[in-house]
Amino acid sequence: MVFGIWGRDGTGKSTLADALGVLFAKRGIAIVIDTDLTQPTLPARIGGRAVDGETSLGRAISDVGVEDAAAFLHQHSKHKNLFYAGLTDREDCLSYEIGLEAGERALEFVQLCASLLDTVIVDVSSQRTDPFVPAVLTKADLLLLPVTPNVQGVCWLNSVKPLIDSIGNWNKIAPVAAMADKHHDLKAIEKAAGISFAAVLPFAKELGQIQDTGKTALDGATPAAIRYIAEAQKLYMLAKGDGKA
Repeated sequence: MVFGIWGRDGTGKSTLADALGVLFAKRGIAIVIDTDLTQPTLPARIGGRAVDGETSLGRAISDVGVEDAAAFLHQHSKHKNLFYAGLTDREDCLSYEIGLEAGERALEFVQLCASLLDTVIVDVSSQRTDPFVPAVLTKADLLLLPVTPNVQGVCWLNSVKPLIDSIGNWNKIAPVAAMADKHHDLKAIEKAAGISFAAVLPFAKELGQIQDTGKTALDGATPAAIRYIAEAQKLYMLAKGDGKA
């Protein structure tokens, strides 16, 4: 199964991807593909370990691509069934070219991962030129759209609606209220955006603080983090097919 998470910067996409990754890793082998091609994000996702630059996601989708994705998968330090792919800290991010063929290679990489593992979660960056966007929009079994319940969130969602309409896969998309707090009028946001939130992920300061420790959202202990975990589990059930988008 392939799931995508796509939204603006700062909406908690990576935190959600980590949480879902741990949940899926409890029932099979899962991978989170971090598609940010602007900075090394992999070390923070796997507990701070240094990783060989030759096993970077950038290498996998540049040049001639790859036939085997296994070399580009990196195991989480605390969850043996959870793997990550992304940019490493042992490379110059400008040392390779991401050309016109990158979109095809990104799709091939996702498909290779899907053939190796039970669950593929694509943590899509907010870059307009991210080569993984077409792959996720067309091939994901479920696409989660974290939306901040404010004017900026509604404007972002309205800006991408024509693209989603052109693909015609709204039945596979689940908007999610992200970084929500008690001051947000969720009903008003749903009405303004013409959507219904599949889950409401609260703002939990603790989750940002533990990100570099190798912990995930499921390790949170504050009241807000506990509410977050409950909502993440709701999305997990939805992704499993035990709910409806």
